[in-house]
Amino acid sequence: MADSISLEPEELRDIIKGNIPVRKCPDCLGEGESWTLHYVLANDPDEDNEQFKDVSSQFAADFNEDDLPPEYSDGACLSYDCETCSTVGYVWN
Repeated sequence: MADSISLEPEELRDIIKGNIPVRKCPDCLGEGESWTLHYVLANDPDEDNEQFKDVSSQFAADFNEDDLPPEYSDGACLSYDCETCSTVGYVWN
């Protein structure tokens, strides 16, 4: 579970005014989470060599486990909270 972030009203005002510089998180690109495709290749005889690939949120939204390409025997898209920005999507400069 992600850590919570609390801001005082004056801190929030300074962020909005640009007095406290923030930028999109370089790890999740401002999403607050990342998506990873977990899959097993069809040519893996034991089906125990799970592979991982970071994918976009659009790929995850379009992913259909019932419509896997023939080179995969199993697959799932899972979401992970971004640890760099604590799911906020932004980091302080």
